[in-house]
Amino acid sequence: MLITSALRISQEYCAFMKRLSGTQYNVHMAASYWKSSQFQQWLFVRQELMSVRLRDLQLCSITEDDYLKLMIFYSNFIQTIGEQMKVRQQVIATAIVYFKRFYARYSLKSIDPILLAPTCLFLASKVEEFSTLSNNRIMGGVQTAFKKYYRLLATHQQQGIGQNQSQQQQLGDYPYQSKHILECEFYLLEIMDCCLIVYHPYRSLDMYSKELQLDDIIFQTTWRMINDTLKTDVCLLYPPYIITLACLFLSCHYCKKLDLCKQYLVDQGNNIDLEQLYDVIKHLLKLYELLKSYDETVDGKQLKDLLDKIPKPKLPSTSRPSSQPNEQQLQMVMQQGGQSQQQANSNHTNSNI
Repeated sequence: MLITSALRISQEYCAFMKRLSGTQYNVHMAASYWKSSQFQQWLFVRQELMSVRLRDLQLCSITEDDYLKLMIFYSNFIQTIGEQMKVRQQVIATAIVYFKRFYARYSLKSIDPILLAPTCLFLASKVEEFSTLSNNRIMGGVQTAFKKYYRLLATHQQQGIGQNQSQQQQLGDYPYQSKHILECEFYLLEIMDCCLIVYHPYRSLDMYSKELQLDDIIFQTTWRMINDTLKTDVCLLYPPYIITLACLFLSCHYCKKLDLCKQYLVDQGNNIDLEQLYDVIKHLLKLYELLKSYDETVDGKQLKDLLDKIPKPKLPSTSRPSSQPNEQQLQMVMQQGGQSQQQANSNHTNSNI
């Protein structure tokens, strides 16, 4: 119902947008945002994202929609880990933004996304001052999440016929250890240049809620849509307040209270970039359309085939990595993690014998 009704908003939106004019934008955001590294270093244009992403599309022989489905899956994976560890939604949101920032600059083959996901959450918990997650807590959460998605993440070889129950149990274990997450955190910090503060749309929603006196239904619907935007690229492309307004516009349309939002946009015409607002709405509508064919159940063959296409890391042949983090070093972290876990599983099996 939401998708069907939302698809009708384009004509309504364009109709009243023509009433607005002006190209100067006195933007509704805290002054600190416009001086932040998020605005100055981590807002991209679409061409920048596609220049890196195109390598993955060609390497994996997938379409852009397929890539977006992979990002939906990994966002859900981070969400699942965070819920298992009972962290705040803002911590999860920050972790997803870190995850997307990394792959906006580096290919999927650089670091296994299944290693980077808990690393981002581990770092985000510190930055958002939630608490420092203990090794046992982070590994417990990621192990539970990995088992939930194991049938999608395991390769065909790992699910080979003829394996006994003990081997299947070992293969269902998360393939990395806490030390690999700590090492991966170092590379993540280097690549992001320690730009760790993230401004989220949730803060703008609180402001608009008071200003427009939003009821609980519209507020909660908007909140959920903001969470949905984490599955898209908009956190890398647009300021948080634009994302909030786009979600609020869709929420008001869905709740049949569109006049409230439209009048506000008319009143603030010179202060809001309506082209950006419309772009965010289109990203959300495309997400909801993609979700119609998205299936991450155990039998989700299409998603499993996509995950299988992600190249597995290989040990670099160079003698010694340089001091600067690059794709070869990142791949080495991956390879060492897999080898260490295989050795641990082998020792465990031998001790049982």
